[in-house]
Amino acid sequence: MKKKRLTIEVYWSVLCVSASVRKDMSKDRTVLFTGNVTHKLDPKSRVAIPASWRAAQGEILVLIEAHSESHRVLKCYTQESFAEKIGAIREHAREQQIPPGEVDQYVGKITGCSFEAEVSAQGKLLIPKPQRERLKLAETATIVGRGTFFEIWNPADYESTHTADALSKLKLDQLFHILS
Repeated sequence: MKKKRLTIEVYWSVLCVSASVRKDMSKDRTVLFTGNVTHKLDPKSRVAIPASWRAAQGEILVLIEAHSESHRVLKCYTQESFAEKIGAIREHAREQQIPPGEVDQYVGKITGCSFEAEVSAQGKLLIPKPQRERLKLAETATIVGRGTFFEIWNPADYESTHTADALSKLKLDQLFHILS
């Protein structure tokens, strides 16, 4: 009798979680930013965001100038995913018993390097002049999906990370053989 009751309780818990996830998914569309595209920059230094990504973003993104694969990029988060990233950092630090002062310093550096940018009604994102110059963006920019965020790259830099030689150096791909 005890085993049957436990099975029913587990089954009921799974049903409740499944219903909760379905409800949340129908209310807020979560997008996995995938793929890459190269677009021209318009005369105002704006780049078009892929149409399938726009509905998930709303109007405001949080941008952080960073490095990816040793190249300068702009990481673009929705406000929600940025808040989740900061929350995950704080949670991990708490679990690892990292002193709160160190956590605040790190989060402060992240938030101090970030800025908000509005996606226009036409689906274009303005790349400020300092970031455009540091990324060496001339006429085009490559937009790369990274799951919960996307990055803006100099097209030549992005291409250099996808040569056969560059892909062969990825240790995890040597194990899974997805890219090479």
